[in-house]
Amino acid sequence: LILLYPQLVAGIAFLGVDRAVAILGGRGELARPVVTIIKLVLLFSIPAMIAGYATVAWRVADAHLAGLSTMYLLYVPAMHFFLLAVSLFNGIGDFTRFNRTRLGFYIMNFALVLVIWLAAPTILPPLDWVVSANLAAVYGVLALAIWMLRGFKRTVSSKPVGSGKGDVRAVLGLAVVFALPVTLSQFSSSAYQIALEHLMGVGALGFFVVFLSYSRLLSPIGGAIGSHVFRLGISGGSRDIARIFRLSLLVYLGCAIPLGLVSGWLIPMIFGRDFVVDCGTVGILLVSTLFALLGDSMAEYLNGQRKVAADIAGRILYLISLVLLGVWWVPTLGLLGIALAMATGDMLRCGLLVSRVSYDTERTIDEFWRVTWADISDLLRAGNKILHGFLAGR
Repeated sequence: LILLYPQLVAGIAFLGVDRAVAILGGRGELARPVVTIIKLVLLFSIPAMIAGYATVAWRVADAHLAGLSTMYLLYVPAMHFFLLAVSLFNGIGDFTRFNRTRLGFYIMNFALVLVIWLAAPTILPPLDWVVSANLAAVYGVLALAIWMLRGFKRTVSSKPVGSGKGDVRAVLGLAVVFALPVTLSQFSSSAYQIALEHLMGVGALGFFVVFLSYSRLLSPIGGAIGSHVFRLGISGGSRDIARIFRLSLLVYLGCAIPLGLVSGWLIPMIFGRDFVVDCGTVGILLVSTLFALLGDSMAEYLNGQRKVAADIAGRILYLISLVLLGVWWVPTLGLLGIALAMATGDMLRCGLLVSRVSYDTERTIDEFWRVTWADISDLLRAGNKILHGFLAGR
């Protein structure tokens, strides 16, 4: 609940600026990309923090939680800068800097979890300690993003590029295209929290967030795949899109099945032996995550081509399914009901996006879903190559 409203308002306030920076930066249409990023952070962070403060004051009744939520608003400018920096690297295809910056984000957050787990905070209450440590990690990521941008040079464009005075206007003009899908995306990622808080209370929400966070362990893989597919959309490539989708499906299945099998043992090991795991809910959430990530990659491909209609329709379809099925199933099934509602919405959204990409690329829908032995063989060879490279590096 502490993070819900600051993150929701900050994400919505950012509109589609990160997408616009990636596309324009990737096509060499920003004369001074780093200066443009700084201006955009200042332009969006201050209104987002003001709106976040007003939302917290309106929605969070507990004075202590409201204070921590207000404190957490300080994360907004740092995260905005980080997001724009990695979007720029993504757009130009500099995946070395992109991967290092994102990897730094995950390492710092992992270190944060480890510190909270091992340390015995005595100066601050545990919840205050978590928020303070998380802010420190976020600003560490900001420092890393600044370091990665040193010596950055823009991509050469075939189009004439001005002095940079119109860069912000160009970004804002393109961001309008992504404003609605980004708003729906941010709301979709938080809608289950709002629904559960209303239907079952904060206690049930806390348990569900743990289960969902566990199922979202696949997200870093999905983010990496989505970034490459987004770049593919920017460059106009379409030849391998169906194959990428099939290989992604295999990777997600290969990760989701073991996670589901060990969830009853691993989650209590992390959160304590007294933590009761609903393995059915976790399993359904892993299915939801699989289809959500597959749908996200197709949406990213379309975003790279500035096509957002299918993503908008998919998000609306997901929200309608979540609300209608959640209200129907949660009273009788509890947490399993909201998990089923999310999984159904993600399946419908994924199917819609696949059908749109198949139409645009003149490929049959069957090409996206029909996994072949050649796909499995390619994936095994790629995994073997990565393993050999890792062992050789040691």
